[in-house]
Parts: sequence; C-alpha cells; structure tokens
Amino acid sequence: MSDTGWAWAGRLAGFVGLFVACALPLALLGQLFASAAETASAALAWWTVVPLLIAALFATWLLAVLIDGRRLSWLGLRGGIGGVTELVLGSLAGVAIVGVPILVLAALGWVSWTASAESSLWRGVEVSALVFGAAFSEELLFRGYPFRVVQARFGPVAAVVATSVAFGLAHGANPGIGPLPFLNIGLAGVLLGVAYWRTGSLWFVGGVHFGWNWLMAASGLSVSGLDVSISGLDAALSGPPLWTGGAFGPEGGLLVTILTAIGTVWLWRIGGSTGDGGRSSVSPDAGPQDGHQDEEGEIRSEDDSSS
Repeated sequence: MSDTGWAWAGRLAGFVGLFVACALPLALLGQLFASAAETASAALAWWTVVPLLIAALFATWLLAVLIDGRRLSWLGLRGGIGGVTELVLGSLAGVAIVGVPILVLAALGWVSWTASAESSLWRGVEVSALVFGAAFSEELLFRGYPFRVVQARFGPVAAVVATSVAFGLAHGANPGIGPLPFLNIGLAGVLLGVAYWRTGSLWFVGGVHFGWNWLMAASGLSVSGLDVSISGLDAALSGPPLWTGGAFGPEGGLLVTILTAIGTVWLWRIGGSTGDGGRSSVSPDAGPQDGHQDEEGEIRSEDDSSS
C-alpha cells in the first residue's frame, strides 16, 4: 500500500461507503423480521448485530483482500490455533482490566446484586454471542483496515488517536452519555488501539473488547449505557456517580478512567514482548505479524516482499 497525497482519504471513504451500502439494506431487512417481543433488547439483538458484522467483513474483504491484494493476516487475522490463542488471551486481558474496578465497587459496597427471574442458560449463550459479534464488528471498523490505512500514511500514533476519536464519536448517542463517559469511551479506544499497534493482532484486540464487555454484562452492569444481561444478575449502583458511572455503568466513572490508563500501559508492555503466548512477535512499528517495513517506511506483507 503506497498512500501518497490524498489516496489514504479515498481508501477510508471507500471503506465507509462500502460498509454503509451493505449495512443499511441488511439492517432494514433485519427489522422486518424482528418480533415485537424482542424490542426491549433492540440495542443488542441479532437484527442489529449481524448486519454490522456482515457489512464490516464485506468492506474489509473487498478493500484489503480483493482490491489491495492483501492476506487477512496483514490485518492481524491469522488462522489456525495461533488466531484462537490470540483471541483467548485478549479476552482474558479484557476481563482482567475491567474486573478490577468491578471488584473495587463491590469492596466499597457501591454495587449490589439480585437474581433475575428471566435468566436462562440459552439466553446467556445467545447474548454472549451477540456481545462478541458487536465487539468484533467495532474492531473491524476502527482497528482493522482504517487503522492500517492511517498508520501506513501517518504512523501508529496518528492511527491510535484518529480511531479513538472516531470510536468515541460512534458511541456519542448511547443512553446516559456525558463528558466523563465520552472521555472514557475515547480512552478505551486508545487502550484498544495500543493493543492493536503493539500486538499486531486483530484477534487479540477483538478479544480484549469482547472480554471487557462480556464481564460487564455478566456482572449485570450497563455496558456503555446499554442494558445487557448475560448471567441473570441485576446490579444496582449506590455509590457516588462520579466514581461508579451511575446509569451509564462503571465505564462512566473515574474508577474506569484510572484502570483504563493502567490497562493501556499494561497492554503496551505485554504487547511488545516476544514470547510464544499466541501474540505476534513484532516490533511496535511493524504492524501485523507477517509484515515488515521497506526502505520508504511502507508496511508490506511477506507476499509483497517476495513478489
């Protein structure tokens, strides 16, 4: 990819255009089949998640693979056990990061739980799948092809900043959004961007996003202002909203602000390691595991370099 001048902007515009052109008709079709009984959870339902996932996959495949001639591993989506390992490790990292503020809330007595009569194993599995689909869709949209385009043209720091701002703006209409929740969503975007930059694995960063959201939902807490239930637990926050996040959930409080900053530093450090833990062993500037930089600083895949 040699993006000089404004070619990078054309690539991004093409990606957005393809995504919207595919997502809109699929979303409208999904709404036609949506039952009235499911409208209470419309923020996270099959007819909202599946169109986004299909559209994100379509735009990514068409531009990265068909037009640019890249392998999906250029985006950090390698196959086999390696990709599965990266996804699992990322999920565990996401659970660990968001688990700390939840434990602090519980230790301070600022959150309490009651069992819900509507809980069921199948519903928990279903919502878990939806949480994964939503998280991975957002990673394809923000840390996938667009991140790589901006990184190739302006460098990784610009890619982290740009995608984090876009990530925050995309959540600007969430219920209960305010200045601190908006800041925290943007900081979460920085955390995810750093994880992608340092590991080069979209599976890993997708796992971080999924693990974060899944634990919030499993704990009965709001996920970015959305009421999502996995375990059948109903959580009630009673502490200061400045710290607990109030109706928006912990992601709107200072506890998550602090832990997100700490988590970003942690992911920076572990992402730069060269161990065999399923993460790609690359330098911070090299991108995904099968890439390297040529003399002009362009990030190229092994296929490109051998041609």
